[in-house]
Amino acid sequence: MGKRRWIALMMSVCMAVGAMGCGSTTGGSVPAGTTGSTEGTAAADGAGQGTDNLVRGGVGDGQYKESPLVHEQVEKGELPPIEERLPKEPYVIEVDEIGAYGGTYVGAAFGPTSGALDTEGLRFQSLLTIEKDLNTFKPNLIHSYEINDDFTEFTIHLREGMKWSNGDLLTADDWMFWYEDVLMNKDLNPAVESVYTTNGTPMTYEKVDDYTVKIVFAESNPAFEVTMATRCTSLIRTFFAPKEYLSKWHINYNPEAEALAKEEGYESWVLCFQAHIDNTQAQKDTEAPDVYPWVLDRIDENGNRFFTRNPYYHVVDQEGNQLPYIDEQEAMLVQDKDVRNLKLISGEILAAGENPLPVADYTMLKENEAAGDYQVFLFENTRGSDCAFTFNITDKDPTLREIFNNVKFRQAMSYALDRNTMNETLCFGRGTVRQATAASNTTFMNEAFENAFIEYDVDKANALLDESGYAWNADHTVRLMPNGQEFNLTVETIEEFAPFAEMACEYWTAIGIQSTLKQEERSFYLEKGKSNDRHIQAFTMDSVGEFNLRSTSFSRLRPGNAFDDLEFMQAYKDYWDSNGANGEEPPAYIQEIRDDCLKFATLSPDDPEYATLGESLLERISEQCWFIGVSVSPRLVVISNRLGNTPTEGTFANDYNFWKPYRGDAWYFKY
Repeated sequence: MGKRRWIALMMSVCMAVGAMGCGSTTGGSVPAGTTGSTEGTAAADGAGQGTDNLVRGGVGDGQYKESPLVHEQVEKGELPPIEERLPKEPYVIEVDEIGAYGGTYVGAAFGPTSGALDTEGLRFQSLLTIEKDLNTFKPNLIHSYEINDDFTEFTIHLREGMKWSNGDLLTADDWMFWYEDVLMNKDLNPAVESVYTTNGTPMTYEKVDDYTVKIVFAESNPAFEVTMATRCTSLIRTFFAPKEYLSKWHINYNPEAEALAKEEGYESWVLCFQAHIDNTQAQKDTEAPDVYPWVLDRIDENGNRFFTRNPYYHVVDQEGNQLPYIDEQEAMLVQDKDVRNLKLISGEILAAGENPLPVADYTMLKENEAAGDYQVFLFENTRGSDCAFTFNITDKDPTLREIFNNVKFRQAMSYALDRNTMNETLCFGRGTVRQATAASNTTFMNEAFENAFIEYDVDKANALLDESGYAWNADHTVRLMPNGQEFNLTVETIEEFAPFAEMACEYWTAIGIQSTLKQEERSFYLEKGKSNDRHIQAFTMDSVGEFNLRSTSFSRLRPGNAFDDLEFMQAYKDYWDSNGANGEEPPAYIQEIRDDCLKFATLSPDDPEYATLGESLLERISEQCWFIGVSVSPRLVVISNRLGNTPTEGTFANDYNFWKPYRGDAWYFKY
């Protein structure tokens, strides 16, 4: 095969004969199967990596089928026929059950811009799918791809005729627009994320033809397949963006973009463009096209968001029924987890996996299964710790910065936590006590890293604080900081992690480090992290499975990449993101760890240096005790019995995009 290698297929056949959907239904759902003609060019994708598994002659009974609601629009002349809406070779998946069309799926949202994973996670799309085995990839948004021998060139073949949700063609021009005018535009994106680089050097795009793009890296990037499978939504989208729609807000295409921005109430074209390209949970533009199975249609006066089916969605089942089966999604705002639980029990909300859904609620939710007509499951969890604490080592307060940079102080704060009691109290003993580090199934994991500084030892904690010179006050009630003032620290977090933070504050206060919990709304909490205005933060240590360690250059564990929710060296992050123009230059030992994290991403698991460097990084990061963890519990998942094609077991984790392997586009209402 020369310099290139085609990724081998793992399956070669899909079903060639099908029926007209399922039987009768109730509750507003109708059987899949309103038909449209096909010329026999459909392609059934196999389960292998790299290229579609083509079965010529049609799908199922040789006809595509669509939702009756969409078919009605076709008959009215509002939409073209289905064979003109689908790509030349759509993505064909084999579902367990042919579903019924119809219904509105409702999931909770804990805020206007975040906390709506239980709807968003069912929409997630990537270039490749992650299958339920969490190891197999299939081409999804693309038709196929090729990789050269040294993993520096990835040739991407698009799905010919694939369209955005507004009917515009999706071509290589949309890829080049995203790369040249968004990713590499310093005004819109000051720093290129590590997944699009090797050792800090950004990838390049080359347009081969309208449906072929070549992605080239300066160094080997064997983890890029993982990136293609896990990159979903981001503020600047991912890999491509709708050029025809977005160009009018971009200064490179519209000289009047600044004036247009002012008309729309934005200070600059940059802010205006960012608002229109944003397809995260904070999306405002209800006209923006997408490739998701459901697209944002409206936001009501209460902030609830409604997503309607994408009539151009590129996926069909094995009988030719265009997905999704469900007509609409609603992201319903709820005040907190208790309100969400009540709505689960009442049947208003149909599934939940987004935290806060603590394992402590398992018994209560289990006892109400019949009343709520749902089932409760415990899924695997690849978090490093369900809750982790970090101390801001680039704090604006010089006294606190000095304290937080003292590794003995951080170790003392770790020894002070009675994790077994926290686990029994908050997790009913279901958790596994461990330090916040990479996921336990990481191939180069050492138990020493999971157990570092986790024993409950008040004497050792006090001894470390004494050695650091933090003397007690005259009443022996609180210790004194180097400036002579009493310790009075604030731990900031959101609802999900407040119980952990509250107990931690009690343990820290007991060793003289007076600490107070401050629970905040999620969006506000995240903004404070970006502005370096938090002292101590509590959030989850997720995204540290080996997938993410590879594709994101050691993920959260890389200095300056703890994400806005757990970031503890923002001034150094600003320095790296701006190539030294802003922020502060980090110490040499931190720079070395970061450089080695970037190097790790260029290594293949087959390379002997891969495990050696990975273990070395975990050891050095562990010694710093930057992250203080508590435990990891199974993930609580609740799913209505009214829904079909839903999972009953698996892993629910950010490492695999939560709901994405379980194909929300194939869920349907059984009654």
